[in-house]
Amino acid sequence: MKKILLLTLPFATLLTLSCGNNKEQQQAAAATEKALAESKKAFRAVEDLNNDYREIPDEKMLENGGQNSAIYGEMKKRYKAQMAEFKKEVESTGAKFIVVIITPEVGPGITNRTRYGHPFIKSTCTELGVEYYDLSPAIAVQNPDIITQAPKDGHWSKKGAIFLADQIEPILKKYSTFRTTTTYKETERTETFGDLAPGSDEIMDGGKNIPYRVVANAQGLRMNEDVKFPKTKQHILFMGGSQIYSPFLDNDFITTTLLAKRHPEMVIMNSGMISGCTDDFLSLWKEKAKYSEPDVVIVQTNGTDITDLFFTNRNHLARSKQPYYPSAEEEKYFRNTYRK
Repeated sequence: MKKILLLTLPFATLLTLSCGNNKEQQQAAAATEKALAESKKAFRAVEDLNNDYREIPDEKMLENGGQNSAIYGEMKKRYKAQMAEFKKEVESTGAKFIVVIITPEVGPGITNRTRYGHPFIKSTCTELGVEYYDLSPAIAVQNPDIITQAPKDGHWSKKGAIFLADQIEPILKKYSTFRTTTTYKETERTETFGDLAPGSDEIMDGGKNIPYRVVANAQGLRMNEDVKFPKTKQHILFMGGSQIYSPFLDNDFITTTLLAKRHPEMVIMNSGMISGCTDDFLSLWKEKAKYSEPDVVIVQTNGTDITDLFFTNRNHLARSKQPYYPSAEEEKYFRNTYRK
């Protein structure tokens, strides 16, 4: 009898484990199916909204009332709320939160989005206690034919990337000893920290006949090396739009790569995205960028990030792929502007 029990107990154990594994697999499959259904539902909702509201507001939003218009006032409130939440989220990890204002819209080419946006961004940062650096004055005195890809494009040239690295380097040196104690277990950490295809290596063009090479590491960041854990170096995370992503330049020539070469004692991470704004940066941070365990987070912004928060822009370009429905003020503005 004893022998029979000895033989039976392992079988029973295996049967229990098998049932347990099957249950976990069923739960995982159900969760995946639910997420897929929700994603499809959101996609259809966004499609419907884009069919009903096709136009994306431009500079006209700031005409006939300018910075005091009701619709611009709503966008500013939205921007301020997101920046406040962003600061809170980053600082809850013990990381340093820094804002840099970077834009090619300077001098004669300045637009109302910059003219009205930058003073508001600076006053918002001051009110929220956010350390910020406005690089616009330094950019304004440069020759755009040298620091950008003009006349084909307004993004950084190789010399422009060097110029930007020179402007940012004092910030890195100021906080070179800043550290956070927040860490994540491997079971908690997301596989990617950025939105690029992990491990991709592509030649892009952007339709401007300026081919450039984009390399993403295993974690979806625009950098040539993977981020390793546990940390042995200070982690610096750059977040922002195309001024950080740097289209039309190979990885080797973008600002973050140049800074990484200057500071081998730091891990410089680039999560920049084309057409991104504060809404995208915040969602990326909460979803996965925070798991890169940055000690310092440097967020690039400019005046376009305010007007880009209009619901039709979000439905066309937001990384979340979730539907954005118009507020009463947005609906009013849209009808008055595009449905006359």
